[in-house]
Amino acid sequence: MKKTDIEKIIKQGSTKQKIKLYFTDIAHFNTVGQYTAEIIGSGDTATVNRPDKILNDKERNLIFNSVKTALDIKYWEELRTWNKAFLMFKPTITTYAKNFDYLKAQLSKITAVRLLHKIYEQAINDILVEVGERKLRETLVKKALESLEDFSAMKYQEKGFLPFITIPEANTDGKIWLWIEMLNEKIKEAKEYITTINKFLNTQLPLQPYKQFVKKEEDKIKANIEECIELIDKYTSGRSIENPIDKEERFTILRWESIDVEVTDEDIEDIKNAGR
Repeated sequence: MKKTDIEKIIKQGSTKQKIKLYFTDIAHFNTVGQYTAEIIGSGDTATVNRPDKILNDKERNLIFNSVKTALDIKYWEELRTWNKAFLMFKPTITTYAKNFDYLKAQLSKITAVRLLHKIYEQAINDILVEVGERKLRETLVKKALESLEDFSAMKYQEKGFLPFITIPEANTDGKIWLWIEMLNEKIKEAKEYITTINKFLNTQLPLQPYKQFVKKEEDKIKANIEECIELIDKYTSGRSIENPIDKEERFTILRWESIDVEVTDEDIEDIKNAGR
């Protein structure tokens, strides 16, 4: 926020504008400033040094002392209550963002395993295809299966042809389906939660630092979802999925924008009441 805008509000703004500026300073501290603040002294004489702030102590006192009428006091108390309510819900938003970091990591791990399987499978079969002598081919396949025992590798042979090896996709499919299911549930939860909080901020607590905080966390979640979609594309690349239901359901990750959320007045009242 520009210093000139702050000075203009303090000198010429209405008391309501000043109150909103005061709580914008609080919101800035709760989302950004707290990470640079330090406590000086101890006990009753301890003070908080806030190098990253919107208002200085003199400006804060001027605003605080200007709140006198019943209407202004009511607005002050509303913002104080709703600020308290937001702070109760704020940690959950951060937790959701971290949840998606974890879920992406799990999908990445399984995708890496599957791609490694494909590399092993392709590399060994490239060697086998050069071996036309049946007995030697059988011996090499046996050795390969022993080496890849931990990957559940199997012998693959069509009638009239020499054998190859294959590492079943089912070894990782079950795991990745489970993580996709968990991811989709978390996407729906997070979208509902964040949409509700955004409406609360827009209608009750329109403080820019809080809006920026929520947008930043939401953008993190959306970026993780897109990366998860890319991981699944890599996972299923080059394979034919026989069952359309598997392709449509088990390998599909919901997109953030595709989820519709209806926020009711009751939802907003529940958040407001949490701060009382």
